[in-house]
Amino acid sequence: MGDKTVRVTEAQIQQKLNERLAVPFSLLKIFDVNLSNALVTFDKTTGRMYTTFDTRLSSALLDEAYAGKLGLSGKLRFDAPTQAVVMDETEIDKFELDGMQAKQADMLNALAKKLGSQMLNGLPLYTVKPEDLTIGNRHYQPKEMLVTDKGLQITLSPQP
Repeated sequence: MGDKTVRVTEAQIQQKLNERLAVPFSLLKIFDVNLSNALVTFDKTTGRMYTTFDTRLSSALLDEAYAGKLGLSGKLRFDAPTQAVVMDETEIDKFELDGMQAKQADMLNALAKKLGSQMLNGLPLYTVKPEDLTIGNRHYQPKEMLVTDKGLQITLSPQP
């Protein structure tokens, strides 16, 4: 038995992100951030994943809650100990909130870029299923991961 391939689609990653980030999180215990409706694209040239979220930000410091868009990207790698695809070199590419004053928006944008990148770095996006790693008595180990324009392609090799 030779290598086998597991394909992970944009839709699968979008679903995992929506599940993982469905719970609002807090920035500095001041701002509550809700992310939803992940839209994922892959760039095979750079090996990066680009994601846009619908975003809602609220805080006791603000008069109202704001809605907008958060765009982030990250380089993908396979983490062998956890059998998961994780995002590294995470960057907040865009953070726009509708109706917010420019001065507040600039401050929040800088905060989001700094803290958001740190919080999302190393985020697990997909874990290889146990049933993909074992067929009969044969155990497979991830060998390589390729980012394509359609998703991820993980090659599994049989262990001796």
